[in-house]
Amino acid sequence: MDNHEQFTRRWTEAQPIVAGYINAVVADFQEAEDLLQNVAVILLRKFPEYDAQRPFVAWAIGIAKRELLMARRHHARNFLCYQADLLERISEAYQELAPEFEDRSRALRDCLRSVKGRAGELLRLRYEESLKPNAIATRVGIAVVAVRVMLSRTRATLRECIERKLKLQKVRP
Repeated sequence: MDNHEQFTRRWTEAQPIVAGYINAVVADFQEAEDLLQNVAVILLRKFPEYDAQRPFVAWAIGIAKRELLMARRHHARNFLCYQADLLERISEAYQELAPEFEDRSRALRDCLRSVKGRAGELLRLRYEESLKPNAIATRVGIAVVAVRVMLSRTRATLRECIERKLKLQKVRP
């Protein structure tokens, strides 16, 4: 497996966690997206320096933390969002919880494979296309309340599936 493929695999797993970390600190959605993109570019550029003995997520969060601190300098007017001690605590928490996030993310991907038919279509419209229930109802031709109920039931089923997979994972050595 070449470096590019290794990076892509690791970043695909780490990206939701790094995005969550950035979004926990940055209130502006577009600014958070821009920072996430910058972090991805830096990680790709520095990937040859990455020590594979360390968790990739921890390394990525460290890079994200540095980017956030640099953004803090550029946006001093938004001081509350970028307090260094707060960044440090959030960074530590994300690094500590990263393995759990990775396990949950992997379980979610596995569970999503079992969602088929209308439920799968509604999830795709809601989370990939970011449509609101009203827009989904219009698109698929069902009542808004039916969309909300089906999404709620599907999320509950996914949550149960994830919890089952995580329990099984803890039982296996």
